[in-house]
Amino acid sequence: HGNILHPFASFMIMQTTKTMALRVRQQSKTALAIAEFLESHPKVTKVMYPGLASHPQKQLADKYHRNNVHGGMLWFDIEGGSDAGTRLMNTIQRPWSL
Repeated sequence: HGNILHPFASFMIMQTTKTMALRVRQQSKTALAIAEFLESHPKVTKVMYPGLASHPQKQLADKYHRNNVHGGMLWFDIEGGSDAGTRLMNTIQRPWSL
């Protein structure tokens, strides 16, 4: 068996790579919308997403991320610190990741 990929696995990989660029662009667009919403929320104290104008390294991100596609990951702080964050994550619908 060695290093030979199963034909069906190869087929599935080919199918998912066809739409990968579209999916990554949409993830980036959605992450930016979420980051902008969170940035304007009164209980959010800090939002870090390279696509935000307020990000300290926005120019660097724009230089290296083609077509303003900054990915789908962001993080944010809320009033009340870690305890408040844990309460928030325990009350929202999953899936989520700490």
